[in-house]
Amino acid sequence: MTNLVVAKTPVALALTLALTLASQHSFAAEEASPSGDEQLSASSSISRPISKQVEVISIFGSHNQLETATGSAVVIGAAQLELFEFDDIHRVLQSVPGVYIREEDGYGLRPNIGLRGATSERSSKIALMEDGILIAPAPYAAPAAYYFPMMSRMTQVEIFKGPSAIQYGPNTVGGAINMVSRGITENTVDQGGEGMIDLAYGQDNYQKAHGYYSQNIASDNALTGKGQIGILIEGIHLGSDGFKTLTDAQGNSQDTGFEKNEVIMKLNYVPSSSESNQFFQFKMGYGEETSNETYLGLTDEDFAEDGKVRYLASQKDQMDWEHYQFQLSHYIELSDEVSLFSQAYHREFDRDWDRFNSFNTNRSMQTILTSPDTGVNKLFMEVLRGDRDSLTDKEALIFTLNDRRYYSKGIETKLTWDTSIASAEVIVDSGIRLHQDNVTRKHTASYYDMTAGVMELNGTPSAVITHNDDTATAVAAFTNINAVIDNFHITLGLRVEHIEGEAIDYFKNTVKENSDTVFLPGAGLFYQLTAEHGLLVGVNKGYVPNSPGQESNVAPEESWNYEFGWRYSTDDIKGEVIGFYNDYSNLKGACTFSSGCTQKLDQEFNGGEVDVYGIEASTSISWQLTDSLTVPVKVAYTYSQSEFQNSFDSTFSQWGSVEVGDELPYLPEQQLSIETGLQAEYWQASLMFKYITEMSEAAGSNTELEGLTTDELIQVDFSAWYQVNKQIKLYGKVDNITDEEVIVSRRPFGARPGKPRQVIVGVKYSF
Repeated sequence: MTNLVVAKTPVALALTLALTLASQHSFAAEEASPSGDEQLSASSSISRPISKQVEVISIFGSHNQLETATGSAVVIGAAQLELFEFDDIHRVLQSVPGVYIREEDGYGLRPNIGLRGATSERSSKIALMEDGILIAPAPYAAPAAYYFPMMSRMTQVEIFKGPSAIQYGPNTVGGAINMVSRGITENTVDQGGEGMIDLAYGQDNYQKAHGYYSQNIASDNALTGKGQIGILIEGIHLGSDGFKTLTDAQGNSQDTGFEKNEVIMKLNYVPSSSESNQFFQFKMGYGEETSNETYLGLTDEDFAEDGKVRYLASQKDQMDWEHYQFQLSHYIELSDEVSLFSQAYHREFDRDWDRFNSFNTNRSMQTILTSPDTGVNKLFMEVLRGDRDSLTDKEALIFTLNDRRYYSKGIETKLTWDTSIASAEVIVDSGIRLHQDNVTRKHTASYYDMTAGVMELNGTPSAVITHNDDTATAVAAFTNINAVIDNFHITLGLRVEHIEGEAIDYFKNTVKENSDTVFLPGAGLFYQLTAEHGLLVGVNKGYVPNSPGQESNVAPEESWNYEFGWRYSTDDIKGEVIGFYNDYSNLKGACTFSSGCTQKLDQEFNGGEVDVYGIEASTSISWQLTDSLTVPVKVAYTYSQSEFQNSFDSTFSQWGSVEVGDELPYLPEQQLSIETGLQAEYWQASLMFKYITEMSEAAGSNTELEGLTTDELIQVDFSAWYQVNKQIKLYGKVDNITDEEVIVSRRPFGARPGKPRQVIVGVKYSF
């Protein structure tokens, strides 16, 4: 199904309220375009389609009154992304109300993002997109976000929740996030190409090297014929030695960091003789990562002594992945009122994660780490730390190679009709998507002994412990009707999904098939009370499909989602307050290593009826101290509550024995973000304050983490930049100024810290 909205779709594009709302609208230096790109004049038949391309691949456009959005949405523009130079999507989203984060590695390499109560586990319950295309390795069959693109090459991030997300599935319970990559330059050939080089260095041997070049080739020549060809080449390298310490028995420190690389190329063709204002675009990219990351955390006692150490049992842990993407797009205006946008895409993701998994016993790692001084657990802990050699078969360390290969491919198209009927402005969007994705898992276990602080193979033959293949095929269609009648802005939509799954287990020699068809309606209304005030209300049916091969008694995740809000907007003050209520008829959990679950892997569990509700509020104020100095202030606040509505016993590690009224894990009651600073014409300095209350590690009782919570988080980030001249810009930032060290999670296995204080300086050269 098409995930894109063309620029002239006022109500659908009106979901970008945050361009003018507090929590995300960038400071006065923010460009008029939400993408951060300058707008071209529409006078040229070539330049007009070029200027529309960013809007076409974006979900949100800029031609509408954003204050009249019929749903809850936020846009983070280019200037805001550059302000704090965050590489971590967790930090990018920390000031967005209604977004919940569970940190894991401190760098956001494998994000855990939830929206309005949808579980944050590997971001698997939300729709993640780049340029409107789903980016999870296998969005239907295995949606866990083990791949995530580099934030430094994005020029816009769009977040929408509740009824706003109905047309962007398959997951529509919480919402969706779309990232817009850099567009091809809008300069004509006589204006020359453009480019940028960005170099930065910081603590823990942090390194960033980022650059791009874009150029348009002249029209009316032998090469292009009557038209214009544009090209963009962009590359980025990011790396660090890591902030954790892993010291072997000889006193040598091992690298606990990572290296990531991405290369992107885009090609445009814009015919000059066409009366249809059409364009063609081809995009391809390659990405890779090597990270010395582990699932193994610490006991609470060891964390209190030094939260940044790693046990020697994790000395061989390493993730390697490669990602390929290909995308072909075409846009054409069939008439003054009708346009058609189509995309074909193919993505491949290949990952190997070699890591310590467990001891050669049925005792779980979570049990050992939460009760480290109990019985044999004390002996296991000594082996984990490398203080004692493995002496028995049970003390052998099982090291697994988790080899997984994914593909995701499809074609989607959307027809937009923009017209007037009587006094109403009406836009009808209809789209269809044909999609298939697949994951092949082959996990191999090897057996090591700890010997003098070094893991050595003990002679036990390696064995394949998991070998399966899951495929999902889906047909999705939607229709949205958007109308503006006097002071009423109305959205009515329907999404239809038909999904077929096949799961092959090569060990059991079984093939399981399942299918589901679902109808997902939604509606939104905004009423303009006055020029400054307005009310909005919305409802939609949320849905998360089952993965292939689930048992027949496992129901898809479904809910009815409601929101009601008030919005205020003037030239100086903007803000909104929105209440939301998600009424789950069934909430699901999934057993994965990343959730700390080791039994019945990849199985899904019914959680039954759950209520999630809360309030999201944001505001922005800008004070003009002098003619050249401004103080911007932005505040975002989220209050959330959740309650299971039925009692049950579950073998899912995050639930256990649940009673009516128990709350969901990793859902903080309160979140607060405050951003302020000083801004002048050629420089800016900013502070961002973040507060998150503690979060439950498990919902019910009879789990290893029963009664435990994460720590309360208070964090302050600083950033500053200075524009030396038109070409050179200097910047610096300090993440976590106070060097706050708290437990941000005890999953997958053991207590884990967030990123400590890190100082980074950089320079950008633009031409």
